[in-house]
Amino acid sequence: MNTKRLQLASIILLIGSLLVELSESQAWVAYAKKEVAMGISLGLILFSLSFNVKIIRTLGLPKPAKKKSQLLVLISTVYVLLAYAMDLF
Repeated sequence: MNTKRLQLASIILLIGSLLVELSESQAWVAYAKKEVAMGISLGLILFSLSFNVKIIRTLGLPKPAKKKSQLLVLISTVYVLLAYAMDLF
């Protein structure tokens, strides 16, 4: 896959994770256990991060593509820290 498709897939997975978390917190979807929503959301984030890490590690890639993937990794990381740190407290 080319980098633009991987970045688009990463953004879609990030939005999907956000929607899963939002649907759980707003009770749009009734999950049998809260851990199910957390597991789905975390899985989507991990796939998103892996796509961006793959792009960043690619040799000979233009700097703008790497910078965009690094920004997406930063956004994903901040989102994970905020979403899961709030669940701990």
